[in-house]
Amino acid sequence: MEENQNIPEVPPTENQQTVSPSTAEKRNLISYFKEFLMLFLAVFCGFLAENYRDNQSEIAYAKEYAKSLITDLENDTVMINGTIEQKLIILNSIDSISQTIHQGIAGNMVKGSFYYHSQIVSFSPTTIWNDATLIQITQSGNLRYFKNAELVNKISAYYSRQGYISGLVESDKIKRNTTLEIKSRILNNYHYKPFSSLLPRKENEIIDSLMNVLMPLQNSDKDLLNEFANSLENRKFYFTLVISETYPMMKSQAKELILLLKKEYNIK
Repeated sequence: MEENQNIPEVPPTENQQTVSPSTAEKRNLISYFKEFLMLFLAVFCGFLAENYRDNQSEIAYAKEYAKSLITDLENDTVMINGTIEQKLIILNSIDSISQTIHQGIAGNMVKGSFYYHSQIVSFSPTTIWNDATLIQITQSGNLRYFKNAELVNKISAYYSRQGYISGLVESDKIKRNTTLEIKSRILNNYHYKPFSSLLPRKENEIIDSLMNVLMPLQNSDKDLLNEFANSLENRKFYFTLVISETYPMMKSQAKELILLLKKEYNIK
């Protein structure tokens, strides 16, 4: 047997095909494209899912802030009603003092009611606004959660009017200080003491005999009394304005905002 035997070549069969370099390259490009497409779709779907989660989170945050704002607005309305009640009491005292002065004070004597009303006009009630939620969402930039432009504008208008009212209150406090200075020169401290702790509220219980008993004034000078009446007249305009116009408008805005917030975020 010979060591070097020739191995015969096996001719290719009909089923065997030769893959050309161009065909292989085309298949590789299709494979790459498929991989790219799958990767793109995975990233895109992930982006959509993340965007959906963020959107749902913002809606949830907006609803919570809306609930908190509704509570603040409802509390504001309660505070406004209380302030209006106090201002009406003060306005009544202003009218009573002015009437007594206009009628004239004889013999330096007045009824105890004059001392009572002089104590009541010493106050300048103000509404303590419930603005914690608004401060939180504005300072943190979370006001963007509210997508309704009309709602955002109404919120801004409401809280801007709060600033306007606060300015009116500060103006009245300046006039009130003038009233206090004049009052201290008119009233006798001994007779004023029983009234000095009273607040402008309906629950004040004053004994009729104390209200009707005649008491002397420290000073009944007509010019001084007229100055006292004038200082109260200046304040009367402010009280009438906020009672008849400003506060009712605030209550109306608060009610409108509450309804809009409830409708926007489906809050019962």
